[in-house]
Amino acid sequence: MLEKFGAQAEKFVRQYIPDPFVLVLLLTLVTFALALWVTPAQPSQLLSFWNGGFWELLSFAMQMVLIVVTGEAIAETELVRNAIQRLCGIPKSAYSAVLLLTTVSILLGWLHWGFGLVAASLMGRELARNLHKRKIFVHYPILGTAAYMSMLLWHAGTTASAPLLINTPGHFLEKQIGLVPLTETIFLPSNLLVCLFLAITIPFVIAGLMPRRHYRTIDYFEIEEPKPIRASEEKGKTIAEKLERSYSLNLTIGVLGLVFIAQYFRKNGLLGSNHNIVNLLLLSLGLVLHKSPLAYARAVAQSVRGTSGIILHFPFYGGIMGLMRESGLGHEISTIFVQMATGETLPFFAYLASVVTKLFIPSGGGEWAVEGPVMLAAAKELSSSVGLTTMGIAYGNMVGNMFQPFWAIPLLSIMGLKARDIMGYCLVVFVFAFPILGIALLMS
Repeated sequence: MLEKFGAQAEKFVRQYIPDPFVLVLLLTLVTFALALWVTPAQPSQLLSFWNGGFWELLSFAMQMVLIVVTGEAIAETELVRNAIQRLCGIPKSAYSAVLLLTTVSILLGWLHWGFGLVAASLMGRELARNLHKRKIFVHYPILGTAAYMSMLLWHAGTTASAPLLINTPGHFLEKQIGLVPLTETIFLPSNLLVCLFLAITIPFVIAGLMPRRHYRTIDYFEIEEPKPIRASEEKGKTIAEKLERSYSLNLTIGVLGLVFIAQYFRKNGLLGSNHNIVNLLLLSLGLVLHKSPLAYARAVAQSVRGTSGIILHFPFYGGIMGLMRESGLGHEISTIFVQMATGETLPFFAYLASVVTKLFIPSGGGEWAVEGPVMLAAAKELSSSVGLTTMGIAYGNMVGNMFQPFWAIPLLSIMGLKARDIMGYCLVVFVFAFPILGIALLMS
């Protein structure tokens, strides 16, 4: 049954869902049209809002590029590659390989969404190569889907942006709601239970989607076995050449970065992690694991070629986010759902609003900035749980990843896939997870 459902969903996506770049262009036009219709903003104002938002994600885009390239550079080192190969050698069938990858992806994503997304993508790529060598044929898009499950539960995990933000002194809603401890959001018993349930069941859903025939193996995507990244084995003759081949230089700078990170975590705790810390950690580890500055530079140069999607798409989503926020369109969408809610059902309606808004604002932090003030004001007025309402927005954002391909872009770059290869299967996961998360909110 799941196999047929997946085949139909894949067929639908291939026929009707365009390339992610075409989608973001269409969403830009739709957002302009809706803002003109629903809000009092004039066309010239909307253009200004769009331009202002267009550049807001540049810093974030660079962080994502660094996460991808530094993660790939680590994966290309001999030590890490051997470790990944041993892990990938565990599954004895395509079914068990999908179960393993999905489980690891969900766990890593819950622990840290940025690292989890890249690590799961790299593991999926290497798993495909390993299975291919052993003549175990697997439907490669299913492995891509399994790796993308790192984004299914991220906003209910330890790097969830909205729950962490409202537990941070000085956040922009502190005067309105104060500080909300993580025991009322991420570590709510109901949240932990629904995450555990989905972490157990989703791997079997993904494995059940795998076609039994006509596997599109790794050959179809022409992903070549990477050549080892090495600087010249010859000893340098000039001072410049000796520096280029100096491991001591790599080791010194890498250790300095790791020492700073250790100090940072000792002061802020593991939950104090952010994108910059993750990037510094990956960068420092890459320097330590590569044998020379030149080898590391070449590894980064090889991996940076796959980041064009991030560079191209993120500014346009920033423009949409600016339109939604500054025109008041996001506020209007949220208000529609608030008007239908009571104190008991507000978290559920916040969830529904978040799913709708996710199409336009894929960033969890960006969506929170638009929806958070509206929903939390309603929570105060209706005497509803602030923590649970926050989780409603978080749930909508994370399950929305199953139909919004924004966060798949780094994965697609690493694994050599196209969005339409995995989004059909992701839609099946959305259909499965959407009611479960909604019921969890209503029963909490």
